[in-house]
Amino acid sequence: MQETGSVLAEALETARARARAEVNRRAVLSAGATLLPVPGIDIAVDVSALVGMFNAVNRAFLLSPDQIDLLRSEERIAVFKAIGSVRAVFAGQYVTNAAVLMLVKQFGAKWAAGKTARWIPIVGQGAAAALSFAAFKWLGEEHIRECEAVRKQACALLAPSSDVREMN
Repeated sequence: MQETGSVLAEALETARARARAEVNRRAVLSAGATLLPVPGIDIAVDVSALVGMFNAVNRAFLLSPDQIDLLRSEERIAVFKAIGSVRAVFAGQYVTNAAVLMLVKQFGAKWAAGKTARWIPIVGQGAAAALSFAAFKWLGEEHIRECEAVRKQACALLAPSSDVREMN
């Protein structure tokens, strides 16, 4: 059982590293788009980058819908139970532009303030880029924590049945 725990820890660490690299890449993309002087382009880039980031994190933790569909029945059930118990928002789902736009609306005033600050020469652009980067990092880290909790919970749900199989 100890070996199973270390394998799980190693797999989660690998997934976490892959997911964080993707979050950082998307956060830099968003910050860079904020510096572009084309109205509206930063919002379009942000939505697209958020969709890609959430989906990439799901894939890193083997929680994309396609990956879940490949699981055995009891594993799939454990994953869905874990998603429910963790109250995961985006884990196990295809994240779409519409879902991300709802998330952006929840951020509302803070997001808008950062986007309008970019029109103040130099200082405003830097502040907007920093805010955009920080927002992406925060959202990405939250999603990583969520996916990791789902994976741990799913493994815990499956543990008793694997102990029984080992005994037989």
